[in-house]
Amino acid sequence: MKYVSIGRIVSTHGLKGEVKFLYYNEVSKGLYDYNTFLIKQQEEWVEIKPERIRGQKGFYYIKFQGYNTIEGVASFTNKELFVKEEDLPSLEADEYYDFQLIGLNVIDKKGDILGKVENIIHTKANDILVIGEKKEILIPMVDIYIKSIDLDASEIKVEGEDFLA
Repeated sequence: MKYVSIGRIVSTHGLKGEVKFLYYNEVSKGLYDYNTFLIKQQEEWVEIKPERIRGQKGFYYIKFQGYNTIEGVASFTNKELFVKEEDLPSLEADEYYDFQLIGLNVIDKKGDILGKVENIIHTKANDILVIGEKKEILIPMVDIYIKSIDLDASEIKVEGEDFLA
């Protein structure tokens, strides 16, 4: 079973076991749909269930079931919250989660490997693949450059050369 990080607990909040949470997703609606989170405590995965989630000024405040004191959640500080991969919302056919693309080989039209996807930059216009290997290459995720994405083959085929300049 694969777990996917969805954000990081920044700090405790108040005295009654609430935490301040930074959600990595741009769309906040999905956070409220999770029934269970996982957190790694001393090399062991622990399931925790949200009792209440509220958003405020770019952060979320989460109260977990069974954790009613600041001492109970203090060990969660600076740790990531995970969900099971199968609990992620389903995507359209041409949509991908960042974790699915990071690490894929990027191959040009000649069949040469340009490098691996190291990161994805999200902009208002379009997402940009950050490719590393010999040198950093930035490839906009638009149809004129991205020809195919094959998760099973672990590769992204690209076309064009103006991003190599």
